[in-house]
Amino acid sequence: MNMQGVTHLSALLAALLSYSVNANSNKVDYFPDRMVSFPVLPERRMDENATDSCDLCVMFGGTLKEDTYPEYPYIPEETLPKNLTCAEVADFLHGTIPDGTCYDTVIQLHHSCCEFETSTIQCEQAVHSSLLGDDSDYSVDVEPLPLNQEQLDASVQISYYALTNIDVVAGTAELFLGIEMTWNDERLRWDPKEFGGCFHTQFRASIDPELTNIWVPPFDLLNRETSLQDLPEAYGTVTSVGDVFWSRFGSVKALCFFQGLERFPFDELRCSFDFASTAAFPRIKYNLLGNLTFLGTGEDASEDEIRKYQEYAVVPEKSSIELEEGNLIRATFVFKRATRYYNLKIVIPTIFFTILTFGTFLLDQRVGERLGFGVSVLLVIVAQAILTSDILPVTRERLWIDVLTQGSQYFSILAVAESLLVAYLHYIKVEPAEGMEGKSSRKRNDEERESFLENKKEEAPREEEELDSTNDKESLLSRINNFHWTVEKIQVLDFWCFILFPSFYGLFLIILFTSLRNF
Repeated sequence: MNMQGVTHLSALLAALLSYSVNANSNKVDYFPDRMVSFPVLPERRMDENATDSCDLCVMFGGTLKEDTYPEYPYIPEETLPKNLTCAEVADFLHGTIPDGTCYDTVIQLHHSCCEFETSTIQCEQAVHSSLLGDDSDYSVDVEPLPLNQEQLDASVQISYYALTNIDVVAGTAELFLGIEMTWNDERLRWDPKEFGGCFHTQFRASIDPELTNIWVPPFDLLNRETSLQDLPEAYGTVTSVGDVFWSRFGSVKALCFFQGLERFPFDELRCSFDFASTAAFPRIKYNLLGNLTFLGTGEDASEDEIRKYQEYAVVPEKSSIELEEGNLIRATFVFKRATRYYNLKIVIPTIFFTILTFGTFLLDQRVGERLGFGVSVLLVIVAQAILTSDILPVTRERLWIDVLTQGSQYFSILAVAESLLVAYLHYIKVEPAEGMEGKSSRKRNDEERESFLENKKEEAPREEEELDSTNDKESLLSRINNFHWTVEKIQVLDFWCFILFPSFYGLFLIILFTSLRNF
């Protein structure tokens, strides 16, 4: 198939639009503000309709309605001037339009400017009977390979409409796509003049041989969770030159190896949809008709307006489609996550509650709620981590959100551990030491008083020796008591922890956010 850029089927479908709206009226109602996107078919010259000049109704066997004013919004004004009668259009086409583009122009005008003796229904029924009747040898299992060629050209256009679902844990993405395919089947050609002027008709088309009337390319999604065969059935439109246009729309679900998940929740997920032939020995050459088409993502009808309450939104400028080796069509879609929800529900609360645990350093150990407060805040952070784990896959890869939650947990655990240490030092070391010091002081006073009463008659030198011995014992006990923790020393420990913990945690956050792109 010669892949030159002429809008052959676009003209056909434009004619279908005009005819289906008002086929019997001289004034055709159109929708100029509606954006219609049609695939581009290769240029094709009808040998059986080739003439020395372009005749508006003669090539289809009709009679010209001379005084009718047709409308043809899909024909450029530089090709055909506006506000002409059918007679004027016929004269202009006869002397101006070359035969190579005559068919593309005439099919948009012949319903408005031509009269036929046979109705469209009778014409199409006759075409069906002739092509696929009992006397036909047409087979839906045989590719319509052109003469002396080993491959059949089939053109593919993929249109994106909406995101249905992304399941990061299951590794799947479901999109609502339009799959439009065009090819030529020489067995489906007919001469419109012999059947009453109809230049197109519809046939049932499906991958299932029990449900189709015509052959269709074996084209499917390779990394599929659901097959293209699961799409709703759609008719194929066939022109009199054998060009087939088959368009299907529906949800397509693919298995994805998501790229970019490491930066969750500031990630842009990348998922590829791989399309190719499912035949063991493919004889179909697939060609791309332009880039990905994103319908409903323009300024006039943005996806944010149509599906504004979704977690993800497609990024058209980063999405692409390419024809890979092995006749593989790879459509890569990039989706941006709505990060505001996760910032409000996970990131900010985790940081806030971690900083809140550092408030335990400001509480006196004699306040019994100090340890309980730290443990309660730690449990909140753990609950945040559990909530995050439910929306993320279990993977060996390091995720940014995991580093944040785990690092915050470790800082909170250290803060609670410091409170436990302070409790131990206070209730095991400080209070018993203060109690023993009080008892020792009272006992020593009693002994001194008894010793004074019993030995008041002894000599003065002996009393001085006993007094010196008591002073030596007190100095040794004082040195031992000074070795143990005191309330003041515990307060100093809390003070330095209150300075160091927030400082190191702030440094941790700075490093984490600055290295976000490296994940």
